[in-house]
Amino acid sequence: MRSRDHETPGILVSHLGYGSESGRAVIAVVPDGPLTAELVGPDGTVSLRPGPIQRVPGWTGGPYARIPLPDHLAAGTYTVGVVADGIHLESESFVIGPERLQRQTMSDVLAYFKAMRSSGEIDRKDRAARRWDDSSGTTVDARGGWLDASGDTSKFLSHLTYTSTMSPQQIPLCAWAMLVARDQLVAHHPALVRVLGARLRDEALWGADFLMRFRSSDGYFYTGIFDALTKQLDERVITAPLQDCVRTSRYQAAYRQGGGLAIAALARASTTDDDGDFTRSEYLTAAHEAFAHLEQHNLAYLFDGVESIIDDYTALLATTELTAATSPAYGEVREAARRRAASLIGRYVRPGDGPGWFRADEQGRPFFHAVEPGLPVLALLRFAEVLPDAPEAKAARETALQAMLDILDRTASVPNPFGYPRSLVQPAGEASRESFFFPHANETGYWWQGENAAIASLSAAARECTRWNGIDDDVRARLSTFAADQLAWIVGRNPFDSSMLQGRGRHNADYSSDFPNLPGGIVNGITSGWADEQDIAFLPPDAPEGDAWRWAEQWIPHTGWFLLAVAAAP
Repeated sequence: MRSRDHETPGILVSHLGYGSESGRAVIAVVPDGPLTAELVGPDGTVSLRPGPIQRVPGWTGGPYARIPLPDHLAAGTYTVGVVADGIHLESESFVIGPERLQRQTMSDVLAYFKAMRSSGEIDRKDRAARRWDDSSGTTVDARGGWLDASGDTSKFLSHLTYTSTMSPQQIPLCAWAMLVARDQLVAHHPALVRVLGARLRDEALWGADFLMRFRSSDGYFYTGIFDALTKQLDERVITAPLQDCVRTSRYQAAYRQGGGLAIAALARASTTDDDGDFTRSEYLTAAHEAFAHLEQHNLAYLFDGVESIIDDYTALLATTELTAATSPAYGEVREAARRRAASLIGRYVRPGDGPGWFRADEQGRPFFHAVEPGLPVLALLRFAEVLPDAPEAKAARETALQAMLDILDRTASVPNPFGYPRSLVQPAGEASRESFFFPHANETGYWWQGENAAIASLSAAARECTRWNGIDDDVRARLSTFAADQLAWIVGRNPFDSSMLQGRGRHNADYSSDFPNLPGGIVNGITSGWADEQDIAFLPPDAPEGDAWRWAEQWIPHTGWFLLAVAAAP
């Protein structure tokens, strides 16, 4: 289903309502002119103070006005009415209540992951998976895990492994995120633990069990199993694909190619209160062995033999989770965590005349990522939490906060009533520039898509920063508002009035009649314009039909990151 025209006057709200977080707001799409607004709810009518009417630079929609909602409101159903240049508009009703987003989404998301489990004929085939270009007859028990996307029954630790700075974390990220989300519920939503705690653990262990199997006897994890998008069982092989589905035998997962997050997920799984198909001690042993292996062989598994920032933050998370899971901590692991923290901290560039950025690679390009830009911040904060007495802990925490605040400053540097994040990007062959969306010209030669995973990762990172006692209340409020803005965008408060969560809210996007989306999953989302990268697009009419995946296909990293961000929200 197509979403609403993003230029039609109206009032955009979070389709699933609002919880107790600060920074709640609705967005009015209005003509220029005088604007008044009021909130109608259980206790009567309250006047609201709209922000300025603004056009977002480059976007064809709007103009927009952000209308903040009061911080202290009774639970109930509300509507917002505005009068703009003589036109009266009224919003759809929305609910405000405690733990509103968690209760509306987390069960659905877990049901989505259970539906995406590899099973049936695919799993029977994967029990004896062969490796690409391997005539030895060796097979791998690759059953389990989650299928990658609506139209792709592959299973990946990471794809795009032929790039230096674009490899996304996939199956192991989701397993790790579920375990962290469970801990977030224990800390911040204890009433939900009885209902969701065991489900989060058991789904995470399903992922951990797959990682245990999807590991060579030589010590490395495989990057993926892929059928070249043919959907033919006989084409399913262990491989690391290039552009145009070209398969290769470079299937050993380096830190940045899923190996780091696989170690982190197994280490965290070893600390749970139950076993999966493997025991907790087996998870921990495998994580330690994989760490030792990658410390020796990581460079050899990289296509260019050179580490990037993704190796740093994934290895940092791996070693930090191993340290947290091991008592007493292995000295070698602890020292590796300190070394990676120092390297990641050293990558941060502060120019003095504007927001800073992380240096991504040896060429000095800025780090920008379409899936996980919040992960470096989370890795640094986790390191500081687990190793508070390490000499690097203070700098890790300060760098994480500075990086997040610089993202907020860049986001606020242009009229931006939605609070959608802006990044410093460097398209292939071009100079760096600030942008709302990921550039079409990049290392892969073809891959760019909606960024719901990316903004959910930033929401989770911002929320984690708010829990540091060393920040001022106004800084905490800015971070909280930013974190809430990203989740509101995903569940409908975006220019297209489309909830990205299938089965909840309005105007869910359909991907394909052949590959239907599943309830509880999240689609790729909104991008820059097809022809004009300063514009904004969601299933644009000028895009070829075969490119609908860029916006409307579900993908597990979006859903995994959203799950973590919602669990971390108030």
